Amino acid sequence: MSAHRYPAAWRSIGFNARYDGSGLVDDPAHLVPAYVSSDYYLESLDPTGVQAIDYRELRQLAEGAEANQAFEGVRVWVGRGRVVASSPDDLEDKTWAMYEAFSPAACRVAAAGLTPANVLPFDFKRATAGGSLPLRFYARPSIGRPLIVGRIREGLIRPFIFGLVAMDPRVYGQAEHSQALGDLVGGSNVLANAGNLYTHPTIDVLLAAAGGSTVVVTNATTGQTFTLDLSAETAGTFTIDCRRGTVHKGTTAKYSTRKAGFLSTFTLAPGANVITWSVNTGTTSVTFRWRDAYA
Repeated sequence: MSAHRYPAAWRSIGFNARYDGSGLVDDPAHLVPAYVSSDYYLESLDPTGVQAIDYRELRQLAEGAEANQAFEGVRVWVGRGRVVASSPDDLEDKTWAMYEAFSPAACRVAAAGLTPANVLPFDFKRATAGGSLPLRFYARPSIGRPLIVGRIREGLIRPFIFGLVAMDPRVYGQAEHSQALGDLVGGSNVLANAGNLYTHPTIDVLLAAAGGSTVVVTNATTGQTFTLDLSAETAGTFTIDCRRGTVHKGTTAKYSTRKAGFLSTFTLAPGANVITWSVNTGTTSVTFRWRDAYA
């Protein structure tokens, strides 16, 4: 994992600002002089702590059984590095800024009202063929404030360790894709997930009038499908959040419009996905929004 070769960011903290984003860390020509002596040096970002859960009936758990499906739970990210400062005052200011940036209380306030709920993005890059890939994961502090303690004779360098916990173990592209379906009468629409893991779309449905009574949404690539009844609805925008399994019109819950199929299992597989929307009655547009997802 090459996050240590690129700038990264968590809230107000910019890590590795001394790097120009080229991934070349040993060439002085690719360093930003203003930050060489005043920066948060992120030297490692460890994403390997993923919880795996095998849901089994309790008696089987005690007595043994065939393995059921395993699901990924939370993912713990651990960052290690050094605060490098230009003066003792700069060292203290950077230390206390880092305390605030990872404070659970401050993060809770900063995350209020965001989507996904109650988490914040950690933005970073990794090397890939032909350049770098801007990525992010959504998390909140797992150990509270980072371990960053001043010591005698420390000079202008202070090591740190921080921990973040992601309720969603996937990593996402920083850019959100948005694509309106061109055919709303059962035709094929191709949506591409450039990642290597499935991702959940959010679907915005703009109605000009009452919609169809049996609107079938299908991902022909995965075989997943769900059915909506929009015949009793009025004009407005409906937002279907497949990850959370919700349907809203503004702030009003409209989950009752789902008549068959599960929203939470409707995903975009890695690569091209063929999407069909069966009935365009009263429908002005249907727009899919998603981020590429990576393991």
